[in-house]
Amino acid sequence: MRNASQNNGFLFSVGGLVLFGLTILATASAVLAFRHTGDNYYYLKHQVFSGVIPGIALFFFASRFPHQRLKKLALPMMLFSIVLMMLVFVPQLGIQIGKATRWVDFGFFSFQPSELLKFASVVYLAALFESRKRDITHMKESFIPFLCISGVVGLLLIAQPDLGTLSVVMSTALFVYFLAGAKMAHVGAVILLGFMVLGIFVFGLGYERDRVEVFLGMRSDIADKAYQINTALRMIGESGVFGLGYGQSQQKSTVYLPEPMGDSIVAVVGQELGFLGIAAVIALFGMLGWYGYAIARAAPTVFGSILAGGIVSWILIQATINISAISGMIPLTGIPLPFISYGSTSYVVLLTACGVVYNIQRTSEEGRV
Repeated sequence: MRNASQNNGFLFSVGGLVLFGLTILATASAVLAFRHTGDNYYYLKHQVFSGVIPGIALFFFASRFPHQRLKKLALPMMLFSIVLMMLVFVPQLGIQIGKATRWVDFGFFSFQPSELLKFASVVYLAALFESRKRDITHMKESFIPFLCISGVVGLLLIAQPDLGTLSVVMSTALFVYFLAGAKMAHVGAVILLGFMVLGIFVFGLGYERDRVEVFLGMRSDIADKAYQINTALRMIGESGVFGLGYGQSQQKSTVYLPEPMGDSIVAVVGQELGFLGIAAVIALFGMLGWYGYAIARAAPTVFGSILAGGIVSWILIQATINISAISGMIPLTGIPLPFISYGSTSYVVLLTACGVVYNIQRTSEEGRV
């Protein structure tokens, strides 16, 4: 039997990310909240009541719900998430912000279907590959079905368009395929195909071309497409080891920094808490990965192992893409930082998924008693 710190390591990491996220959101959203509503803590309250509280409730439900039953729900969940993704294109339901249509509005509440798609795709692929474990290296039994599923999901995300979520979903799917025991030749083929498709949409059709050109140094106009990344990098670079102090950022308004409580929130962390603040975020995600993958390795079933590994990979991939993008290491993607950025749909789905991982851990421990 592992000691208490090992048993609770995954819970501590998730709890730490939630508390850190709410603490940073309180300062990152204050200026915008006061400007739009007159209440400095409006967005923080919305995050708590619409995201954290229902998310915690679903975490505890998922932690008690036998994860093996998800195999029977995998296909319905996937089909349901695809239907919801298609609803964003219905004029009366889809919400268009800028050039993107990524939200569904039912009047009394709105949400982002792609967040549910991330979770549903991991569950579905884990169930699919568990059922075909003996044939995982076969092209007809595993490789072609994987490409078909990825193609359908990819087309829906491209149509929105949402390159950031596409990157997260496809990368996570590939990790799940790898964790299931896929042939490296098939994994390599998927990666090559992915880069080819990405190149066609970016340079052939102009999809998110501006951001890629900024990253490659082909555009450096601070007043236009390069403004967000240049502002974020300046905020991070000028703050040193300890930062300006909590609540002291002067640029957390969209006048200065676009998306200060969304995909640019790491820049606020860097300016106010410095390098140590960003290091703390990375350490919390590292802790989640360490204990999460340990749970996957110790899972009593193939399905549980692939499912836990897939969920942890999804969270780490999204965090890595967000932090890398806002640090200038990859093109900007516009995806939120898990547990830190503002977004109630993301919070509810993430905490539910983490509840599934914790259920897998509890099942493993009960089996050893």
